[in-house]
Formats: sequence, structure tokens, C-alpha cells
Amino acid sequence: MIMQRKTGTTFSLGNKDSLLAAIAGFGLIQLLSRHGGIGLSPDSIVYLSTAQNIHDHGLINDYTNQPMMDFPAFYPIFLSGLIFLTGKSVVAFGPILDGVLFGLVIWLCGWMMDRFSRPSRWYKWTLLLFILLSPCLLEVYSMIWSETLFLLLSVLFMIGCYHYFQRRSIVTLLLLGVIAGLSCVTRYAGVSIIAMGGLLMLCDGRLPWITKIGRILLFGVVAILFPALNLYRNWRVTSTLTGYREKAIRSLGDNLHDVGSVFCDWMPFFNGRYGWATGIALLFILFITGIFLFRLLRKRHFFSADTIAISYFVTYAFFILYTASVSRFQQLDSRLLSPLCIPWLWGSTCWIPAIAGRFQLRRRKIAWVLVVLLAAGCFFYGECSAFQFNWSGIKYAGIPGYTEDTWQKSATIGYVRAHKSELEHAGTIYSSATDGLWFLAKVPAELMPHMETQEDIDYMMREDHFTVIWFDDSVNTDLIDVNFIRKYKQLVGELHFNDGAIYFFRNAGAAPAH
Repeated sequence: MIMQRKTGTTFSLGNKDSLLAAIAGFGLIQLLSRHGGIGLSPDSIVYLSTAQNIHDHGLINDYTNQPMMDFPAFYPIFLSGLIFLTGKSVVAFGPILDGVLFGLVIWLCGWMMDRFSRPSRWYKWTLLLFILLSPCLLEVYSMIWSETLFLLLSVLFMIGCYHYFQRRSIVTLLLLGVIAGLSCVTRYAGVSIIAMGGLLMLCDGRLPWITKIGRILLFGVVAILFPALNLYRNWRVTSTLTGYREKAIRSLGDNLHDVGSVFCDWMPFFNGRYGWATGIALLFILFITGIFLFRLLRKRHFFSADTIAISYFVTYAFFILYTASVSRFQQLDSRLLSPLCIPWLWGSTCWIPAIAGRFQLRRRKIAWVLVVLLAAGCFFYGECSAFQFNWSGIKYAGIPGYTEDTWQKSATIGYVRAHKSELEHAGTIYSSATDGLWFLAKVPAELMPHMETQEDIDYMMREDHFTVIWFDDSVNTDLIDVNFIRKYKQLVGELHFNDGAIYFFRNAGAAPAH
């Protein structure tokens, strides 16, 4: 039989220390947003424009008025619900929303740590500080990104799993399916949460196999219902399930190196030193997976909160490595790996209180505590240094993105605003930052074609005349550039600014070669 530590099944009133950390987390997001507001990236523009379209027209369309496909629908729906409730725009309530979500994540993490296999007050306080000042989490919660909601759902799912394996209630199982389903329609990576739930239920040795399979099927049906509806909608409007996906161009080894590089950035000891990145990724993945397998085989503390968190690290790490190796999307970075951040912290350190408890001699225990405190102090110092470095720019210019001063005071954007009608009447507008043009100048534009999409290039080159608005801060090497266009079109005019340029092209009588 798999044994577990019994505790209450309601939220602990003794979690007041986590409440203080949660309030501090809320305050940090307000501080970061003080200068220019909440951070906005190109993905953020898709989310907030889709949310506004849902509110105004009942359509899940982005700023191009096309169906949103690359991302699932729940986060914009969630944002649109808040627009209905508050009567304000996403940009207006963004700092409060992200501050509340970050605070909830911190508070729930404290609740989780009270239910670890070896709960420790000093360990909990230390990890709460690490979570509070994590550069990864502060970056996520200072932006309008779906990860802000996804991380909360993942922690809620872990808590739901803890409750379920206490009593195996059908009601709790159904609730788990709902949370897993919502995570899937918040980010497609929510599939890893469904996999985590199925894995834990499969490892439950206290149920007969027939009952176990039945529970897994029930959970799976409820969880899959939400993404199935999203995928059906996608198929109806574009005949694709998740948009147009290209094959991966990075190998498993490349992706392992990227994961290790992110881990290096999360640790002040290795920040910026990527020579051993692949080895570091393998070390953490194998070490934390080993803890999971050890507890499974020993049948001890398997359904404690820390083991449940470890299982999520395992499923998400393998999922993201596999997906990045078969499908092409942005290089694995801190944002994409942010769901690993908290389970990584827990999986890497949850054994420390147990080791401390085994020392019988007072001297050895004191020595161990001093070593741990020294390591924790270095980690905490590194996080404080990273925050200080980021804050030195944010306090004067704002959070990097479209609310930052460099974009808000852009000379190129200023010209576009002043000559909007002229530019729109001059022909089709192409740009390397169509989202920025829409958000800052309300000018619709076509994205510059990808180098590998010959059909889009041909379509662009068949036009008699068009305008290219180019921003230096949004260079994407996957897109064609002005030098490429000049091979087939005549450049008849250009305007240069300190942050970009505007080019006017006319037909030169040539067609792009295949």
C-alpha cells in the first residue's frame, strides 16, 4: 500500500506568513508597472485585442479581425469577462489583475509547502522569498501573458490532486478534470497537466485496476472536453486544429541546451555561463525524475504535496522537450519554461529538511544548516541583484514592450500617427511589427512574409505598390527584409528615423524567383 501523511483537507488558517509574501508579490507588480503600466509584447496585443473583440462583437478574433488560432481561447475570454465586470480596458486593470494572480500563486505555494512530506517553517519562508523575487515569475507577472493564469491553474491542479488522493472523491476528480481542461484552453501546454493527472492515478496502488482505469477515463473525458471544443472551433473557422505549424528546426540536443541555459539564468551561480548548459539540464531532469521514481518504488510520501509537484516537473519537462523537437515555435526561454520554475525549486530542494532531520549530533546539524543557509543566501543575493538590474531600467523607461518609453515615444510611430491617412491611401502597408502599429497608431498592416513561405512572398510581389514600415526593435530574421524586396521592386522613397524607417516600393516589372 502507498502510504501518505494525513492532514486536514481545508485551507490552513496558519498560512499567514504566505499571506504576507502574497501581499508583497502584489506590491512588486504595482511597483514594476508604476512608470508605464503593465508590459505588452506582441502576444499580449493578440490577447487584449481578442478580449476586446469578444466584448464588443462576440467574436474570438484578434487585432487583424482574423480568428485567433495560435493560442487557445480561454485567456482572452477570461480577460473579456473582466472587461464586462470592470468596464475598463485590459491595459487599465492589467497591473491589478497580474498582482492578484501573482499573490494567489504565492499564497497557494505556501499552503502546498505546509503539506510537504517533511514540512519545515524555515524551509517554507526561504522558498517563499525565492518565489517572490524569482526573475522568471516577475517577468511573467509584469506582462499580459496567458502564463499568468496558467501558472495559477497548475498550482490549483496540484492542490486538487493532493485533496483527491486523500479520499478519492468523485466530485474532486471531476473538479480536477475541469481545472485540467481549462489549463488546456489557456495554453496548449496544458496537455502536460492532463498527463500528470493520468500518471498519478496510474501510480495509485490502493485502487483495483478496473476502478483505476475507470477513474482515469472519467478524468480524461472531462478534461479533454474543453480543448476538444476549442479545436473544433479552430477547424470550423480555418480548417486547422492549432493554426499553421512548421516542422522543428532545433534538435533534442539543442532544446536540452536551451533548457539548461534557462536553468543557468535562474541560478545566480551560473548566470550567463552556458558551457555546461546541456549537462545542467540533464542533471536536474534526471535528479528530480529520480526522486519521483524513488518515492514511487519505496511507496512512501508518494501523494504528499512535494511529490505531486515533482510529478508536474517531470511531465512538463518531457512534454516541452518533445514538442519543441517536433514542432517549430520560438526558442525555449524563461517564459516558455516558467511552469517549471516553482516545481524546479521544490524538486531541487525538498530533500533538504529530511537530511537535516537525520543528523543526531548537534554539531553536524548546525554545520548542515550553515551550509544550506550560505547557499540560500547566495541564491537570494543573486535574485536581489537581478531585480536591481532590471529595476534600474524599468523605473525610468517602463517594462520592456509596447508600454515602454522607447515605443511610446517612437519617432517612427509619431510620423505614422501624423500621416495615417496618407499612408493608408498609398497602398498596402507591410511591417515587421503589425501588432505595435495597431496598438500604438491604430494602423492595420500585413506582416512581412516569412522567408520560407513562398506563397506569401509571391502575393506581396504581385502588388503594384506598397509601403514597408520597419522597426529596429522588432527585427525577425525569419522574415524577409528590405534588401530582399529591392531585388524585385523599385524603391521610390524612404524616410529614416532613430528607431526605424518607412520604405515606398513600386513595381519594377520583375517577379520573385522560386
